[in-house]
Amino acid sequence: MSTDRIEALRAAIAAAPETPGLRLLLAEMLRDAGRLEEAATEYDALLVAGLIPPEALLDGGRVSLELGRFEQASVYADGAAEAGIVDGVAELRRAIDEKLGLDGTLRLVRRGPEGDEDDAPLLELDAGEAVTFADIGGLDEIKKTVNRTIVLPYQRPDLYERYGRRAGGGIMLFGPPGCGKTMLARATAGECRLPFSNVRIEEILDPYFGISERNLHDVFVQARQFAPCVLFLDELDAIGFARRKHSGGAGRPLVDQVLQELDAIGADNEGILVLAATNAPWDIDEALKRPGRFDRLVFVPPPDAGARAEILRLHLRGRPVDGIDLKATARKTPLFSGADLRAVVERAVDRVIDEALDSGGDPPLTQRHIDAALHGFRPSTLEWLATARNYVEFANQGGRYDEVSRFLVSKEARAWKD
Repeated sequence: MSTDRIEALRAAIAAAPETPGLRLLLAEMLRDAGRLEEAATEYDALLVAGLIPPEALLDGGRVSLELGRFEQASVYADGAAEAGIVDGVAELRRAIDEKLGLDGTLRLVRRGPEGDEDDAPLLELDAGEAVTFADIGGLDEIKKTVNRTIVLPYQRPDLYERYGRRAGGGIMLFGPPGCGKTMLARATAGECRLPFSNVRIEEILDPYFGISERNLHDVFVQARQFAPCVLFLDELDAIGFARRKHSGGAGRPLVDQVLQELDAIGADNEGILVLAATNAPWDIDEALKRPGRFDRLVFVPPPDAGARAEILRLHLRGRPVDGIDLKATARKTPLFSGADLRAVVERAVDRVIDEALDSGGDPPLTQRHIDAALHGFRPSTLEWLATARNYVEFANQGGRYDEVSRFLVSKEARAWKD
């Protein structure tokens, strides 16, 4: 029957060759029938004619990938990225790279004055696409924001050049600890297909005068040599603490150095995407939040119920479980961070292990164990939200924390009961 329908479609296309919908339907039917060579021909015809719908580009890419046409698969992937498709592009590109056996990991070492590498900070650029937006549960609106403001300038440089907009700049992720800021930064690099470097604060800070500033400068020097790339500065408040809050002048030179590097004084930061994260945006020096620096602040709230269910599923994967209701558990855990949920699962596992030792058997992890682990557990985000409430009420004249304000009065925030 499917063969008859395929032939009927071919006849209809021959009679009306300018009907792209029929050709797309034929391509999909051929693909589903396992006739990949013929399906690829139809997808390619639509692509060349500029008539392929954006949502079909990934299907065409997957067919080409199955046939070993890696270059053509990349064309489809690039087309999907340019069309603004968020989900699936990075996965297709990663599959292409895996087929080609590509592994791009660069380890960049800053040499000391005498060429000594032993105590020099290490800038490690991971060019693999291990994490993408698809690997993160929830945060859909944040993903869209980051995609529009950060990812697309790299995927559509022609569009930005047309309007005189340079790719690059900085974005600051802020919110309670353990809610996925670092994972989101890594996924942003994965979506951009750029090497990712998580700059470790302990490799920057040094007790000796002037060394911290030199370490930070060296990191940016290396990043400029290997641009385009993503630099992620976690705990930005450690190096960008507000100068007006310093009791002395010890921290001012480091903040000045951060500003100099972001402004690329005497250098060029084109192609370097600088991401930062902090739990305390109110402690960041105001100069760092001005246009051209970390002027885009994105609030990363505690995961919502759907995201919590997905996080629980990931933490329970590979364990012997029986009868655990993920959605019900998610409803019982408002304001829990991802780290909190991991701790709950570990607590529950400890109880199962105790039972296994007592009984000599292998009992599965059940809802009873999860509920027992939740007893008396307070989400770690409460303290952060209490602090944030004070800043929202008394220090939000410019509307910088409006997203936090909306979250604090949301149903999600009001669901927790002491």
